[in-house]
Amino acid sequence: MTGEQTLNAGITVQILLDTFEIKAIVHYGTSGSANDSLNLGDVSIPNYVAFTGSWKWKEFKSAEGILTELKFGAFNLPEKGENLLATIEFTPQQLYSVEKPMEEIFWLPIEPKLFNISTKLQDIQLQQCVNETYCLPEAPKVVYGLRGSTADIYLDNAAYREFLFKEFNVSTVDEESAAIVMTSLSNGVPCIVFRGVSDLAGGDEKLSSTSLSSLAAVNALSVAVDFIGLFGEEAVINDQ
Repeated sequence: MTGEQTLNAGITVQILLDTFEIKAIVHYGTSGSANDSLNLGDVSIPNYVAFTGSWKWKEFKSAEGILTELKFGAFNLPEKGENLLATIEFTPQQLYSVEKPMEEIFWLPIEPKLFNISTKLQDIQLQQCVNETYCLPEAPKVVYGLRGSTADIYLDNAAYREFLFKEFNVSTVDEESAAIVMTSLSNGVPCIVFRGVSDLAGGDEKLSSTSLSSLAAVNALSVAVDFIGLFGEEAVINDQ
């Protein structure tokens, strides 16, 4: 239970790793969706996550950078044009890991072995109803191989959500996952992430029911618990 945002999440994982002999980190939680193909209650198991709240502000009319940029003028209304807010350029992270030189990295990988184990969960039955009154129109599903983003903001802006999906192919947004994966990578400990979809970042009628949003947490927990069972079985087989 890390609390919200990246600093709390990273510190909590580091405390656990310093205190206990941990074989792997299994992280679960809720997220906003940036991908229209994801529905409320679905659980995403990403294979990459990134810090999309890490960027530098560039001077007005400065030269284009190497990495992805967001130009505020592209969002001027009623017409696009110049904007004195200029541009922000997204930046990579400096990854310091065990027995390896410092590496600048943007996309943080999920441990492939753990991800492969998780693919056995694709037929898991997720909860569709809160009670007899409140039910999702479709049965939730587990979705593999998408990309997730993390930032110290609660994303409630449709235009920015669409930008992240278009430029980075990001499907879920949250405030902790990348910090947990970064800390795990730094310590050489494998990590996997499960994120239940609780809303559409920026708001939309399709994912607006607050009475059903709790299913995101319930389903993410269910997938995580079943994964831990599979992980234990794999460990027993490998020890024999």
